[in-house]
Amino acid sequence: MIFVKIILIIAAVILALFLLSLVVYFFNLDMKLAAKVTPILSKYYDKRKKKKS
Repeated sequence: MIFVKIILIIAAVILALFLLSLVVYFFNLDMKLAAKVTPILSKYYDKRKKKKS
């Protein structure tokens, strides 16, 4: 009985992750997040001292 419960929990987690990935893909959320983070990262990396080679 415990084995079946564990399998059901694993299946539910896999299904939830799959549905989450579909939502991210459908709404293009990864690129929207990248667009929001890019200016913050640009400020940080523009302020860093450059190594002279």
